[in-house]
Amino acid sequence: MSIIEIYNTHCCGEIGDVIVSGDIKLEGETIFEQSKYLFENKTLRNFVLNEPRGGVFKHCNLIVPPMDNKASAGFIIMEPEDNPPMSGSNSICVATVLLEKNLIKSSEPITEFILEAPGGLISIKALVKNNLTKSVEIENLPSFVDLLDVKLKTQNFGEIIVSTVFGGDSFIICNAKDFKLTIEPKNAKKFVDISKEILKIANKEFGFSHPTLPSLNYISFCQFIEPVKMNSLKQKEGWNTVNIRPGKLDRSPCGTGTSARLALMKEKNEIDVNEIFISRSIIGSTFETKIKEEFISNGKKMIKPLIAGSAFITGKQELYVSKNDPFPEGYRLNDTWPDF
Repeated sequence: MSIIEIYNTHCCGEIGDVIVSGDIKLEGETIFEQSKYLFENKTLRNFVLNEPRGGVFKHCNLIVPPMDNKASAGFIIMEPEDNPPMSGSNSICVATVLLEKNLIKSSEPITEFILEAPGGLISIKALVKNNLTKSVEIENLPSFVDLLDVKLKTQNFGEIIVSTVFGGDSFIICNAKDFKLTIEPKNAKKFVDISKEILKIANKEFGFSHPTLPSLNYISFCQFIEPVKMNSLKQKEGWNTVNIRPGKLDRSPCGTGTSARLALMKEKNEIDVNEIFISRSIIGSTFETKIKEEFISNGKKMIKPLIAGSAFITGKQELYVSKNDPFPEGYRLNDTWPDF
């Protein structure tokens, strides 16, 4: 494998490194197919995500040529156990690197362009000052509720009420209070452990139904929420945390998870179109969000979510394999990589 150039980046605390160059083999006529190829081939995923070059905490994004001529660039998301169709925090990392490293021309104060994710086109609106990207607003994929307030019988917590929702990927949304927990760092491991039980039972009981992505027939993520409250600015605000397989919590407020929560809030008449909602992560970082519009598609009520947050470039790497390196694709150990 040739030298791979990576910008180390995080969005609201969640790592989203960005690969900008390297001789990387891709196959597929769409970015979705290319993402699937990288997931099944595993060579690049193992190289950048496994130890000693990565770890279970790391996400990495590969910049690729767009397939749609409306897009300025495409990208493929690689998470520890999945190549998801979309990620809010990773989109913000990618947009920030493209702008700050002059891979896309920026203009002050606002730069607008389109990125092509595996799941579709993402509109980007970046606030730029002194050649720095101060914040990025993404228009996420249409989001909707699949199952609303259904009963789920658990082994350790009895019967709870949950909803399954699409926000760029599939989520089951639970109330943290049902597990007698608050969303704070000291409870991170408990949320991870509970997620494993919830996802196993919910996928067996419900699965997931997407009107245009029949292969997405499973629930990918478990999200825990606390009740919405009014903050000092009289804006609605809520804490949430999302478990990412194989067992870590999103450090950011999770763009796709927040989009799913907005769809759920709209379904329950808890938020209006264009009303600001502050989504807060387990480490206290925030996205400023709102619903751009509500519409009907394929017989389902859907929303277009707007998610705004900031990403920061923290370094630059050149990764390569030395000729005699005994671990060209790295390794995993279950002391840090659960269920491996």
